[in-house]
Amino acid sequence: MNKKKIGIIIEARTGSKRLPSKILNKVNGITILEYLILRVRKQKFIKEIIVATSYLKEDDLIIDICKKNKVKYFRGDKNNLIKRVSSAATEFAITDIVQLTSDNPLVDLSTLKKLYDIYIKNNYDIVSNSFVRTYPIGSDIRIFSLSKLIQNSKKVIGKNRQHTCYFFLKNLKKLKTFNLVAEKKLNRPDLRITLDYKEDFIVLKEIISKLAKNNEYFNLSKIINFLDKNPKLKKKNSQYAKHYKV
Repeated sequence: MNKKKIGIIIEARTGSKRLPSKILNKVNGITILEYLILRVRKQKFIKEIIVATSYLKEDDLIIDICKKNKVKYFRGDKNNLIKRVSSAATEFAITDIVQLTSDNPLVDLSTLKKLYDIYIKNNYDIVSNSFVRTYPIGSDIRIFSLSKLIQNSKKVIGKNRQHTCYFFLKNLKKLKTFNLVAEKKLNRPDLRITLDYKEDFIVLKEIISKLAKNNEYFNLSKIINFLDKNPKLKKKNSQYAKHYKV
């Protein structure tokens, strides 16, 4: 059996209809994308971190951020994320992918470690904490096999190829899957810590500004505590609480 080489692939583009160039918005002088890169670098169990963006001129700004932070990058199809992500993994000899999206900058590293350990110790096709929503919206992590992604890529056509895990999500009952359920304190599907709307940015900016002193890492528990202590802030984007991407 070949040894797994697991890598984090961050999907990033500046194009966004609801909130243009959202991942280039800055908090404390650092873009949302850059903040996510710095955050995931604080874990030491996955060495490979790759930003997968498009070949469009407008995404040159993403490449500038990658170069500044000395992080690997790959440029591919703007809409065909299945092809872009699988090509990025192939380019850097990744066998198994941790899928993160740049509009979810507050990924919880403890949750990532739990999913990582479950994945490497078992024979799952895909593991996640979002098949059944228990964690806050924006905490999503998926780990899956590149070979399984490529093997089934031809079964996904048209606009559905804009979603890397479309085949997995539509065939969960046919695959070997694991869904991590949030422990009681973290079981807060009512909270939204993703970036799709201007109200989301207001919430994220306040969280990061108040909790990320000197780029110090803060976990999901602290985020939840902070939002619960600030009900007005928590309510800012609550109207979008059910508007999350599958």
